[in-house]
Amino acid sequence: MKREFLRSRADQLADYLRGCIARGELVEPLPGIREWSSRLSVGHTTLEAALKTLEQEGLVAVRTREGVHLNFEQAAPNPPQTFRVVRWLYCGRGRNHDISPCIEVFRALSDRLGQHDIRLSIENCGVEGIHAIHERGESRRQMVLLGSLPLKLEKLFMDFRRSALVIGIPAPGTGLPYVSNDAFSAIRHATHWLAGRGCLRVTMFIGVKRQMTFAEKIFYRACSESPQPVRGEVACIPLELDEQAQAARKFAARVKGKQGVIAIYPSSVSTLMTALMKQGVDVPGQVEFVAVNTTLQGVRVVPRPAYYPFPMDTFTKVVCRAAIQYFERGRLPRLRKMIPLKMAPPAE
Repeated sequence: MKREFLRSRADQLADYLRGCIARGELVEPLPGIREWSSRLSVGHTTLEAALKTLEQEGLVAVRTREGVHLNFEQAAPNPPQTFRVVRWLYCGRGRNHDISPCIEVFRALSDRLGQHDIRLSIENCGVEGIHAIHERGESRRQMVLLGSLPLKLEKLFMDFRRSALVIGIPAPGTGLPYVSNDAFSAIRHATHWLAGRGCLRVTMFIGVKRQMTFAEKIFYRACSESPQPVRGEVACIPLELDEQAQAARKFAARVKGKQGVIAIYPSSVSTLMTALMKQGVDVPGQVEFVAVNTTLQGVRVVPRPAYYPFPMDTFTKVVCRAAIQYFERGRLPRLRKMIPLKMAPPAE
């Protein structure tokens, strides 16, 4: 069976950069390809393909030995020097860390914030980055989002007594405000749904290790509570592209009998399905998928599995309202928001 992708990663990245240019978020001098691809956590070829598209549209000029330059006749003219910024910090290991599943979320949030003259900055951040933010001090014109940082970095940020809004469940004891999609209820429902369809063995893939403690408990409890006995296992699939493909191949090689798979965003459904199909596994006849908390781009595969869509509109509204309050009052709201997810059935 043949996979079908409607849009490539380069196309998604081109959309994101196009929006950044339109809002005046990219200014000269632009970084070199190597540095820029590292910041965006994408491969050189992906960035170069995206820039080629923008060059064909007249938005940038790519010159040998001179780098990339904005075409000021097409790009947003003279952005203001003082502006409000929401900084989304995440932690990725080098350029092979795949953030392409998140680009759709970044673009939607950037568009929503842009309606209020607020800019979105996406930053790969480690220990040095956290220290640099601390040294520059708190800014009333910069709000921080912590997105899937390791617990030690989140706690370090809190040790510096910095305000931030956590995307997901915060580290225990930090007391930081947060907004999270309710993937836990979806995991319970998906486990029972797969069991009802004859999948008596279910594997749950998680792409972010910090989620495992919370999600494992919910998943194993759902397996034990299922009307049909379910044998469950949990695996962490890396976000680095090469390691992700290798983990998917190992899983595909040991599939036997009818089995269910729950892929928690940002685990790649397409990578897992491709590995299974190359092993001659019938999807969905032998292995049935459920994707949790995924964007539409994440399930643009054939056959499209059941999935719980990322609640894009609600999520961006909640974050935008928090940002507006921060910039108006100088403090974040005491937010403890869990957004429910609803299943979309598989394509027939």
